[in-house]
Amino acid sequence: MRKTAFVVLALALVGIVAAAGCISTETQSPAGDWYVPGTDITMTITPEGSVSGQAPQNIFSGFCNMTGDHLFEIVSTLMTDSEEERAFFAALNSVDSFKVENGKLVLMSEGKEVLTFAKAIFGTFVTEDGIVVTFNRDMTFTAQGPVNIISGEFAFTEDGIEFILGPYTMAFGSEEDMAAEAALLAALAEAKTFSVENGKLTLGKLTLTASVVGNWMTVDGITLTLAEDGTFAGQAQVNNYFGKYEVVGGEVDFTQVGHTYMAGPVEDTEADDVFFKALEENTFEAGQFLTADGITFIRA
Repeated sequence: MRKTAFVVLALALVGIVAAAGCISTETQSPAGDWYVPGTDITMTITPEGSVSGQAPQNIFSGFCNMTGDHLFEIVSTLMTDSEEERAFFAALNSVDSFKVENGKLVLMSEGKEVLTFAKAIFGTFVTEDGIVVTFNRDMTFTAQGPVNIISGEFAFTEDGIEFILGPYTMAFGSEEDMAAEAALLAALAEAKTFSVENGKLTLGKLTLTASVVGNWMTVDGITLTLAEDGTFAGQAQVNNYFGKYEVVGGEVDFTQVGHTYMAGPVEDTEADDVFFKALEENTFEAGQFLTADGITFIRA
């Protein structure tokens, strides 16, 4: 699905630097999931300033320092060393400011706009009929209906979004359930635009509500899976952990946190203990991130 032109490639990382380098100077935070329209380039910025994403070919990660002229530090995989990729990373130091307006991340160099990122959608949402739709970072999606499982791919276009349906089961259920699934298929086929506001995803004519259910992770590799039955499990630096959670008023409370007692480097096991304590003692704000007291989970 890659549609990236060379010029856009050169500008994309410029946008990343702008967002990273100026985090502390804007009243509106650039934290969130972003994409460059018409490309496969994505970027996630956490409230703490960690950055990760998909470049033209490689995966990158980094951090936003809060002082200095060039505030963005980045590393990437080395799957390819194409001219486009070199241009992409060479643009790192050319952006010096940004602004967030109307759901867009506008990136500038010497006062001139060089690129605009749009809000991306990753995560799990539920339709009014109870169908659970998950948008994954590898640009695939799955939909768990009352009867069937639907899957496919999606791409961010110049105007919004495009879906390509893949294989899906063809079981039969009640007339009501089959009608709900047929309506979802039609909505996905017709959807060209989307918007996310106040926990609601508007996808063409379809409206879905954000759900915390699904897979999360921290930028340093801690995983978390929230199940529909109110239980959770994950992998910390050394140990596995598990327990129960409750969502109240857009906030998540973790209780009955338990974990394994595996051997590992002292600093890692001590970090696990600090994490487990923080998990149980804090209430996490649910939204595009799960975040509390310096701990941020992003959608895996």
